[in-house]
Amino acid sequence: MNILHINDKTSISGGVEVYIAQLMEFLPQYHIKSYWLGIEEFGRKYNITAFGEKAPLLSYTNFNAIADYLNRFTIRKKVDVIHIHSLSNPRLIEFLFTLKPVIRSMHEPRLVCPGHGKFWRKTERICNQPFGLHCIYHAYKEGCCNRHPKRLLKAYKNVSFETTVGKDNYAAIMAMSEYMVSEALKCGFSEQQLVLNPYFTPEIEEKDLYDATYEQIKHLIFVGRLSRTKGVHYLVEAGIALLSKGYNVHLDIVGDGHDVRDFKKMIPKEFDKKVTFHGWQDRESINTLLSQSYLMVFPSIYPEAFGISGIEAMMRAKPVVGFEVGGVSTWLKHNQTGYLVAPKNTTEMVVKIAQLLDGTTTYQNMSQKAREIALNEFSVEKHMTTLTETYKKALTK
Repeated sequence: MNILHINDKTSISGGVEVYIAQLMEFLPQYHIKSYWLGIEEFGRKYNITAFGEKAPLLSYTNFNAIADYLNRFTIRKKVDVIHIHSLSNPRLIEFLFTLKPVIRSMHEPRLVCPGHGKFWRKTERICNQPFGLHCIYHAYKEGCCNRHPKRLLKAYKNVSFETTVGKDNYAAIMAMSEYMVSEALKCGFSEQQLVLNPYFTPEIEEKDLYDATYEQIKHLIFVGRLSRTKGVHYLVEAGIALLSKGYNVHLDIVGDGHDVRDFKKMIPKEFDKKVTFHGWQDRESINTLLSQSYLMVFPSIYPEAFGISGIEAMMRAKPVVGFEVGGVSTWLKHNQTGYLVAPKNTTEMVVKIAQLLDGTTTYQNMSQKAREIALNEFSVEKHMTTLTETYKKALTK
């Protein structure tokens, strides 16, 4: 079977691209060949890139040329199923429906939310309302979507397309968490169409695990985009509180973003050397930092669709302390693999981290359970089995 993955880019710039790259690596073991094209819009211009190639393959301003290229590509490569990821172009998606069966992955709520986040930025609150005209109002009131009239209208029309035309034409929609399933159901997607298939993380051999239990300095790690939606300001507050209480910890903040300067300003001078902003790192460096950490802090305050870095930490036997938002509870099991804390409750977050710093037995039990659940529930085999079955079913539709 041949699968064509289509995303808005092919460069590794986030969790979506990491996931597709891993599919490209593991699907051949299940007798499936994959291709990955990126189609990115720049005004009226479309750039087509192929995974592994730095320069664009082609640039078009004529949509018919794009359609012709994709038609010829699917014929030449004998594509059986098209798998769409982060893509929001109704005209393009509607054309893909005419080529082959199409399945879609809900990596974020872009199918049901014009702002792609289900989050009201100004008041830092989660939006629990289904898609509707209120989205226009809240874009201006809460800044949850681009407020430029043309861009807002475009975003609104994209979701309107997904919840009408898209809903009736996708062979299947892959949701990574029960939270994403529930949001799709609110907007009229059918249970039969939705396939719950959480992300996976490659197995780490036990001999390669690093036990940080007895390290003098305990490293607390965060991996992700440095933005307020990711709750990095709450992470910094928690770290400062722990340091002020005399805990010998070090914050490793991995990632970058437009709010990084604000977060750096939060660090008191006396704790400058206790916090490291690593910036973006390659996969090897992230793996090393994860392995050497004591635990992961997951402070997102917007409803994460899942949270891949969490299961990456668990695979390395690291407990996680995080806010209970979105799909986080899919993998972070309270009192088993770490602690779930009410969103924005920094005081409780500090208490729970302190419990893991103080209690060696508690820490070791949670470390063991975290790895056990990562191995059993978020394995490559489990994810690929569901995915390949979905591909096969799509062929009959």
